[in-house]
Amino acid sequence: TKVILNEPPKLKDMLLSMKQELAYCEETIGAISDPAAQDREAVCVNAKAQVRKLLCDKGVQDKVAKGELLVVAGFYDIGTGVVDFMDVPMAIGDND
Repeated sequence: TKVILNEPPKLKDMLLSMKQELAYCEETIGAISDPAAQDREAVCVNAKAQVRKLLCDKGVQDKVAKGELLVVAGFYDIGTGVVDFMDVPMAIGDND
């Protein structure tokens, strides 16, 4: 966290927010022995968190309700070219 606090304000805020989102699943990620799988899980948790944040915005909510916008979370595997789309429970920890 000390390193994060020395970053420029916008980057610092983004990193602290990501750190907070990842904190609730730290035990789960820590239980994964494969570093690549740990990274994937962290990226997926972050993608879901960003969707939740977007869906809290009134403007985004209005466009989603009108069918003008679809907000999804996905993971692109650069090695395979495969995109995995994820369900995003609105409450943290619900089938996350």
